[in-house]
Amino acid sequence: MSSSSGYLSLYSLHSLLVLTWYRDQDSTSPADLHLNLYGYTPTKSVCIIFVLLFCVSTLLHIWQSIRSRAWWLLPTVALAGAAEIVGWVARTISSNDPTVRMPYIIQVSILVLAPTPFVAALFIGFGRVSDRLGAEYSRLRPSLYSKIFLTCDITSLLIQGGGGGIAATSTTDPSKVRLGSNIILGGLFIQIIAMSIFVACMCEYAYRRAVDRPFRKPAMMSYREAGTPAVHRTLTRPMKMLIAGICLATGFIYIRSVYRIIEFINGFDGPIAHNQTLFELFDGMLVTLAMYTLNFMHPGQLLKATAEPEVPYALADRSQVSFSRRTSPTVEVYMPTGQK
Repeated sequence: MSSSSGYLSLYSLHSLLVLTWYRDQDSTSPADLHLNLYGYTPTKSVCIIFVLLFCVSTLLHIWQSIRSRAWWLLPTVALAGAAEIVGWVARTISSNDPTVRMPYIIQVSILVLAPTPFVAALFIGFGRVSDRLGAEYSRLRPSLYSKIFLTCDITSLLIQGGGGGIAATSTTDPSKVRLGSNIILGGLFIQIIAMSIFVACMCEYAYRRAVDRPFRKPAMMSYREAGTPAVHRTLTRPMKMLIAGICLATGFIYIRSVYRIIEFINGFDGPIAHNQTLFELFDGMLVTLAMYTLNFMHPGQLLKATAEPEVPYALADRSQVSFSRRTSPTVEVYMPTGQK
């Protein structure tokens, strides 16, 4: 998947900026080097708990994705989980000495970006749901969910990464730190606007399907689709679970994004950024809940469970006409006995 290399490249670029910042620390004053940029000392036990939770969830996602052959979840959900692990490991290191700059910059840079690939999985997942349940009820065609919202997602990641790089390389210059914070804020706004439009599309789709008001005429069904029971278009239990999982995970990430926007409006040295409890609740806990929601309602496994069944044509015939008659090169005309 092209988004896979894109996300990995952006994370690599961000890491390079972090290393550049670390290399330039010799030019800072001793007073700046002993500054606690957290505003508190991260609690080691809490950091370790989050590292373990994200490790378990990420490994489980990798296993579930491979087992269900949902490869698109590896560069999205699994990558987001791996990024969360790196960020919380950095916070764990900071719990020993919060004045050490490298772990602080890593966790600031990585944790603000980490959920972005996860959001991409939500976009792709709902596109596949709408395709299964009837694309005619959706304002957007299923393929456009990936194209439009993934473009917004990657744009948001680029902007946040650029802002994080500016802030990371200029921690001793308040004006540049504020500039970096504002750029990150712009990226977060793009992400939350895209998510708001996405939520509106989901709600509209649910309403139109519930009242059976298609947005467009149904696409012409193929011969195979016409001869197959429409099990894949019904709200089966796995499909209901999948929709619930996508909605719950979207809600968790949405609330987290609102929190991060408020945090960056206040600035890196604001009261919200310096409040450990708020960060653990509205970032760590909400992203953890989103990850485990998709573990229990895994898109790959549930989409596989709702896949169109492979059934013989004879059993799938709705018109009570045998498959051999419908495909026969000759036309068989029925005539009552005695009239042949």
